[in-house]
Amino acid sequence: MSRKPIWQKLHDRFDPAKPVEDPAWRAERARSPAVAISRALDRPFGVPKVLFTGTIGTGKTTELLRIAHERSTREFVVYLSLERHFQEVIGDPAALYNVAPWEVCFLAGVAVLRAARERLGFVFPDAHVKDLEDAWRAAAKAADPSRAEPQVDLAKLSKSMVLMASGGAAALAGPPGVAVAAGLHVIEAIADAGRWSLPFGLKKRALPDQEAQVQTLLACVNLLIGLVQQRGTKVLLIIDGLDRIETFEKAKELFIESSMIGSMSCRLVLCGPYALRYDGAINAVRGFSDVPPLVEEPVLDKADPSKPGPGVPFFEEIFARRTADLRTPDLISGDLLRRLAYYSGGRAREFVTLIRAVVTRAWDSDSEHVTPVIVDEAIDERRRRRETGLHVGHEKIMAEIAADPEHRLPADPLAHDLVAYGAVLPYPDGSEWYYPHPLLMIRFVRKQAG
Repeated sequence: MSRKPIWQKLHDRFDPAKPVEDPAWRAERARSPAVAISRALDRPFGVPKVLFTGTIGTGKTTELLRIAHERSTREFVVYLSLERHFQEVIGDPAALYNVAPWEVCFLAGVAVLRAARERLGFVFPDAHVKDLEDAWRAAAKAADPSRAEPQVDLAKLSKSMVLMASGGAAALAGPPGVAVAAGLHVIEAIADAGRWSLPFGLKKRALPDQEAQVQTLLACVNLLIGLVQQRGTKVLLIIDGLDRIETFEKAKELFIESSMIGSMSCRLVLCGPYALRYDGAINAVRGFSDVPPLVEEPVLDKADPSKPGPGVPFFEEIFARRTADLRTPDLISGDLLRRLAYYSGGRAREFVTLIRAVVTRAWDSDSEHVTPVIVDEAIDERRRRRETGLHVGHEKIMAEIAADPEHRLPADPLAHDLVAYGAVLPYPDGSEWYYPHPLLMIRFVRKQAG
């Protein structure tokens, strides 16, 4: 009997573009900072604000969703994905790379406004909503006096947002939204909301925190948050997407030169740029406590990176959890699965991409199971993609890292670029160490053999 229907199911389940929303599919991560984040949120003193960093593709969104789900019965959780907002609502994903601190705060305020209305049935006074509209208009005009003054209608804008939120007693009757987990619901855009009309992330003058327009906008956002919290429910705002910012200069503008985002008066977990960890700059971030970064699982052995490391079983569990109900354990043998884990470099997204690649080939050939030839073809395809754009300067740095017994990052700006591109990967096994992506090491091995 053909296994094409099973291969198709696996293709759908291993989508690198989608985070894991089903808790049953989330493999446990011993090295995840999720426990440290929950511990910080449990502390009864102060207003916890946590900066969660990590490299791209390591599963940070999955861990944030895990935290959101676990906290949904204890706090009013509002989960905002800036990446999704800029892509689907604003329609300009590149604008996220230029977003200003005051724009992030405004979007957070609008998200709380929409979530509280939908999930708690909260009615905000019209005067306070208008104050936030006026504050955004004034800040936008100050940042770019040459632009025509935009019209702001928060009632419509908020309805075009897509976010997730938990509920409270007022939400138990069945509010709008599709449940993705107990207590955590998706709030979709409303059909008649229209397009998001406000310009965001455009080139403009940076507004220092002390400017009146910025302070007024922050006060308006905090007032809305305060009104929700007066009902006795603590607000936990989870903001995902700022990890997409790769340049240190932009990361510095958001978190070192400004403390505005950390000044929002609610519990806050924010996924921020890994660039803040370069040269210890994260120690200068104000308003946030730091937790260990979520980086690649150590699928390489530090003493001998040609051998598998202790992070491989995590990827075996990912595959097992997503295929358990199919009752077909012979789809991919253990040896081939571990090979795919190794060449993923320890990145969850890369592993899922490789699984989808081998599954697609198995469907094409109507194979009973994934063969070594199929795995080799998928690995070779990903290798060629990874090698694109590398020059001799990059190769020199990667060779230097590989030859260093401690696998430290060289004092060269190109080294940071290689980390940002995913060509060099950080590992948390003991003291943080670095190594070229295993796919790229195939090239070095071939050169040495030749």
